[in-house]
Amino acid sequence: MDNYLDITLGEEFTPDFGDWLTENMPIYREFERQARMIASRRDRYSARTIAEVIRHNSLLAEQGGPWKINNNRIPDMARLFSALHPEHEGFFQLRDSCCRLGLAIPMREAA
Repeated sequence: MDNYLDITLGEEFTPDFGDWLTENMPIYREFERQARMIASRRDRYSARTIAEVIRHNSLLAEQGGPWKINNNRIPDMARLFSALHPEHEGFFQLRDSCCRLGLAIPMREAA
């Protein structure tokens, strides 16, 4: 797992993704398994669709959160897959995000 964590230190990942990955490696491994299976048959696919399939078909749950897979983690998982599997370059369309760039608007605290 050290290689995974070293890669997540790059600026293309949200700052806390390495911590999330450490606590939720089964979720990423299933994402990676699904992506590799699909990449053997298709040139491009949606990371969000893979996450939705995992949500639907599994009992995996994030540690410390109410959601199985937080939507904000999907782009980071796609970036990690792309970094670990250069043979599938272009499989996911990667874009900049407000969350990753630190531009997300914080949620208001409940009154």
